[in-house]
Amino acid sequence: MPYSQPTVDNLRGDIQHYINLSIASSTKQTYSAGEKRYIDFVTMFKQQSLEQCLPATEAILTEFVAFLAKSIKYASIKTYLAAVRHLHMRRGLQLNLPKMQQLQLVLRGIKRSHGDQSRVRLPITIHHLRLFHLMLAIPSTQNYESLMIWAAMTLAFFGFLRLGELTCNTKFNPEVHLMLENLYFAPGVGQGNPEFMTVEIKVSKTDPFRLGQTITVGASNSPLCPVLAMKKYLLVRKTTGGPLFVHVSGKPLTKQTLTAETRILLNQAGLNASHYAGHSYRIGAATTAASANLLAWLIKTLGRWSSDCYERYIRIPSFTLSKASNSMSRIGFFKKAASGFMPWLEICDSQRFVMQAHAPSVRHVNEHIEKLEST
Repeated sequence: MPYSQPTVDNLRGDIQHYINLSIASSTKQTYSAGEKRYIDFVTMFKQQSLEQCLPATEAILTEFVAFLAKSIKYASIKTYLAAVRHLHMRRGLQLNLPKMQQLQLVLRGIKRSHGDQSRVRLPITIHHLRLFHLMLAIPSTQNYESLMIWAAMTLAFFGFLRLGELTCNTKFNPEVHLMLENLYFAPGVGQGNPEFMTVEIKVSKTDPFRLGQTITVGASNSPLCPVLAMKKYLLVRKTTGGPLFVHVSGKPLTKQTLTAETRILLNQAGLNASHYAGHSYRIGAATTAASANLLAWLIKTLGRWSSDCYERYIRIPSFTLSKASNSMSRIGFFKKAASGFMPWLEICDSQRFVMQAHAPSVRHVNEHIEKLEST
């Protein structure tokens, strides 16, 4: 192809293109909301256009955060400020927020005023999964929705997945969303090793360049087997294309729907469903894996956590990964110990393991399981 001299306009277009690619689409959506709030603020309260307020002064930004503090949380305010900073960067303007001392002082005051508003986010452990198994009437049911939801739940749990990695939360995109063709069933490797399935995750939070990651989920000799759950779902799934998880209507399963279905079951079991979120599956998988005495390096590999960089160089054979589901499923029922609590392990953003205790949920789930089994 002959070389053509680029024009200035072409280069400007290229620059804008690369700027648009600099952040993930989810971050772009979040920043868009923050920019809109800032533009609305300067238009309504300062009676100025955006151009008149760029670059933003410390006084305007201080007023902006004080205004936001009346309606949103401190963490969201910080995100909106990051959005305003990104707005400046896109226009080639400087905005040094850390050097704005009064702004930082006001932010510190807002944080202290709001207090610790971190929400409780409890894990969904193997015991909760057993409870869902009974409530959904698996395996006797032939209800399509129940089989689909159960397959999604078990994949999320035993795959240590974020719900956004297996659901379809935007318009279906075959380059982004999980499809049937991204699923592969394989026989056990070697004598005594379980069958497993591999799942190609196209996009994830820690894979901004969309290189893709393949996870291994092994079968287990238990009613909670994720491979069996997937096979039963695929037997009733009529469509051949599109997202892997679809409702009987053909509509894709979303993160919000899977979270809502989970909370419905938790509510029916008498638990406080507001303490559980989509990420509870991933937290619970780590909790259960630790309780099953899986090695730390294996937990990190299964969950694709990257702390302790040397561990990324460990090459783990498929048969080792495929045994994990079976080990996790073999954990017994809740023990009614005199202490009355079960430690649970949460993977924090800092990638550290933090032990916490959650007694009421443990006892309640145990009692509800016994009640269901007796009926």
